[in-house]
Amino acid sequence: MLLKNKALAAAMMFLSLAACKKENAAQSNSAQPMSVDVVQVEPRDIPLSFEFSARAQGSKETEVRARVGGILLKRNYVEGSQVEEGSVLFQIDPAPYQVALSQAKAKLAQANAELKNAETQWKRTEELYKQKYASEKSRDEARANLDSLAAAAQLAQAEVAAAQLNLDYTTVTAPISGITSMEAQSEGSLISSTGDASLLTHITQLDPIYVIFSASENEMLSLTNMVDSGKIKNPENKSEIKAKVKFSNDTFYPLDGEINFITPNIDESTGTVKLRAVFPNPEKRLKPGQFLRLVMEGLTRIDALVVPQVAVQQGANGAYVYRVNDQNVIEAVNVQTGLSTPGGGWIIDSGLKAGDKIVVSGVMKVRPGMTVTPVVVTQKTDAAAAEM
Repeated sequence: MLLKNKALAAAMMFLSLAACKKENAAQSNSAQPMSVDVVQVEPRDIPLSFEFSARAQGSKETEVRARVGGILLKRNYVEGSQVEEGSVLFQIDPAPYQVALSQAKAKLAQANAELKNAETQWKRTEELYKQKYASEKSRDEARANLDSLAAAAQLAQAEVAAAQLNLDYTTVTAPISGITSMEAQSEGSLISSTGDASLLTHITQLDPIYVIFSASENEMLSLTNMVDSGKIKNPENKSEIKAKVKFSNDTFYPLDGEINFITPNIDESTGTVKLRAVFPNPEKRLKPGQFLRLVMEGLTRIDALVVPQVAVQQGANGAYVYRVNDQNVIEAVNVQTGLSTPGGGWIIDSGLKAGDKIVVSGVMKVRPGMTVTPVVVTQKTDAAAAEM
């Protein structure tokens, strides 16, 4: 019995010693600093990209209207087809205008005949006056008659020109090259030269084509401030700023454009500035009214410090990151974020300096004052474009 009690006591002592060893081992492990991944930020130049909602618009959009009234005899184009500048689109009944032209020409011939007779009378009277056979009054009357008939001949000539112009207007030509719309008046309709009845069709020039977009006042101000402060390299040549079009399926239009106009004023109702880019469109893939995304490239952010977005937290005092100092102690640092990069990073405008180690893993577990073991990892932030 005594032997059995001794064996039981020895077993209990063994278990107690094992438990102590496990507790000591756990305490030893908990004393090890937590390992965290960090990125070491270094300044670098980053090409910038700004993306905006946009809409396509024809570079020229023209209403084709009748300039004389009459019966519309013929349409000489296929609706929706490409027409060239100067090509004949419509034919208005020319008969009344041909008659008017003939009448005007007859009046001109009569006026010229009377003018010729007056010139003969003037020369004769002038000669007789020099020889003292005609009075001064007769000479003056002959001169006045000549001048009057000369004016009448000029008026008749103008009437011929007007009649010819009206006759020419019966042939309606394309003022620009482009795509036609549906006809507004069908063949056989009575056309007017004024009001809605004068509209025949529309022509829209698609090559090149405009893409209209707007940037907010704050975006433009921020961009201007960065240029003024030297944070953005201002291209020496405006052609370096490229425009790209992105479709709704995130594919890009293959041809680049350029921004060719910025409105000088701000839209009071929207607080935005309107901009226009022009794109070649030889295959007519871009169509007026189409909703697009415009991507502007060509600017470069100088000496940017970029951190992954996962490293940036929001607190009561704004955005902050956890930085590991030289003693491997966690510090909370307030930062001002700028542009974001498509690769998942923020450009930090202020709060960090080159060489800072920023925590990118276990961010929710660390706290200021903790001692950690930093493991430097390669930053995965895309250094390509940043988006406003």
